[in-house]
Amino acid sequence: MSGIDIEEEARLYDELRRTSKYELPPVSQPSLAYRQRRRSASSPPPSIFSNDIFIADNTGVSSSTSFTQDICITGWTSVGDAPPTSAGVKKSLRAAAHGSGSAYIVYDCMITTKEGTIIHILKRYTAFAELDAALRRTLPRHLTPSIPPLPPKNLLARFRPAFLDRRRRLLQYWLASILLHPEIGGTQVVKKWVIG
Repeated sequence: MSGIDIEEEARLYDELRRTSKYELPPVSQPSLAYRQRRRSASSPPPSIFSNDIFIADNTGVSSSTSFTQDICITGWTSVGDAPPTSAGVKKSLRAAAHGSGSAYIVYDCMITTKEGTIIHILKRYTAFAELDAALRRTLPRHLTPSIPPLPPKNLLARFRPAFLDRRRRLLQYWLASILLHPEIGGTQVVKKWVIG
């Protein structure tokens, strides 16, 4: 495809204008010299409807700085001594309040790069929270709405399988939103988080 047929687009526009109940501004026909000059340029010709919008075939061309092709959090595991589930409610609450016990959960993040390399990294929830804080601190203001909220903490359910599996799915969505984003996914903060 060599580009947009401006004559055909103008004909379609005139037809739409005639059949529309709203009056649209007239479109001037570009000169033959202008059309030939535009066709010889490297970029496609501008749309007749707007000088800012044009259609182009971008198959296989990516302006993304992200190095990631796919992300999956395959599972989670408990590390250390988890408080026993048969412990009394008061004992569990006291242990959670005083931070006793050295158990924590790690998530197995499987990241596939654009080259096809698979990287497995184990990250705690606090690592996700640190990445979230670093991104919100360093990214330009217009990119921060692209960061979804992290799933919440729950001290009482933090070792329950149903809670952990739900959190795993939410963290996977969160991480995919970050790593696959065309601008955020290639930032130094993200690369350092994956490699470090």
